[in-house]
Amino acid sequence: MQFHIEKMTCGGCVKHVTQAVATVDPSAKVEADTVARKITVTTTASRDAITQALAADGYEATAI
Repeated sequence: MQFHIEKMTCGGCVKHVTQAVATVDPSAKVEADTVARKITVTTTASRDAITQALAADGYEATAI
């Protein structure tokens, strides 16, 4: 699944986003593109669970 995260602009942001996803699914794989402000998440967790975890960490995500 893919998400657009407007506030994700640097490597530090990617680290936080990855940690937020890991709170839902520690084995999830996150690929990030800071230029496009997009992440691709490979997980068994639901889209809603990932979106909520990102929001709780301050990163509003829009599914794409």
